[in-house]
Amino acid sequence: MLLAAREGHRESVEALLNVGADLNQVSAGDRTSPLLIATINGHFDLARFLLDKGADPTATAENGATALYAALNCEWAPKALYPQPRAQINQKTTYLDLMRALLDKGADPNIRLNKKIWYSGYSFDLSGVDETGATAFWRAAYASDVEAMKLLVAYGADPNIRTKRIAGRPRAGDIDRDVKDVSGLPPVAIGGPAVTPLQAAAGAGYGEGFAANSHRFAPGGMLAAVKYLIEEMHADVNAFDHEGNTALHHAAARGDVEMIQYLVSKGADVTLVTREGRTTADMANGPVQRIQPFPAALALLEKLGAKNNHKCISC
Repeated sequence: MLLAAREGHRESVEALLNVGADLNQVSAGDRTSPLLIATINGHFDLARFLLDKGADPTATAENGATALYAALNCEWAPKALYPQPRAQINQKTTYLDLMRALLDKGADPNIRLNKKIWYSGYSFDLSGVDETGATAFWRAAYASDVEAMKLLVAYGADPNIRTKRIAGRPRAGDIDRDVKDVSGLPPVAIGGPAVTPLQAAAGAGYGEGFAANSHRFAPGGMLAAVKYLIEEMHADVNAFDHEGNTALHHAAARGDVEMIQYLVSKGADVTLVTREGRTTADMANGPVQRIQPFPAALALLEKLGAKNNHKCISC
């Protein structure tokens, strides 16, 4: 059943059901259900068929993944070194159709991942963001998918759930390193709150140098997602993550002048620094290799009062 669901073979699935196969049997290794594995691989039509036949919409794998999360993750799969399925482009059922069907059947929108899902990256994580602790709403925010966020909220999604801080982070600085914390912020323990949905929507990870190579999101949707989270979900514009980054730091790291102006108009503090001492101006000034400075964003931030420490790595 799991193999047939993974490959999207509806005829095989039906034949197995006709001889008594368990619709909700899970894999021995990580408790992946047929519904989940079909969704992970983009077979949304088959996933809808399984759901209509009585598949459990709340089935959760060992890593915390659900079909609800998987539908979003498949639609906005990162450009990872591990090949991502594209079967969903040939389905009659869209990811939003499947999400709505799952929610109608009782899927919990607030289930969180308890570890990074292995198929979101390979060898090393290009995104600069670990999704441990993420909910489907967080994943929608990271994809700047306002329509999906609105759908999830209508079914009770909590728009304030963050990811969790993990012990260490690939290819990026972590406060466990021998770096003096100059932010003045309270410490965040392992397992404590990390990246907010607002920070995810603003471009979390771009300041690490690789996110632009892997991040997939709704075209032109970043600012729309940020506006939705601030204006309708009342997100805290100055909330900081476990490393001291705010949404403004992430907007600066992408050189997004329009978003910088919007965030500042909503009260974003341009003077806040990360635990490693990076200012918002520093984030616009090539903070890591392979990222050149963004002169317009840098000039704007300096004009607004941000300190430029002139630590461009790529200059």
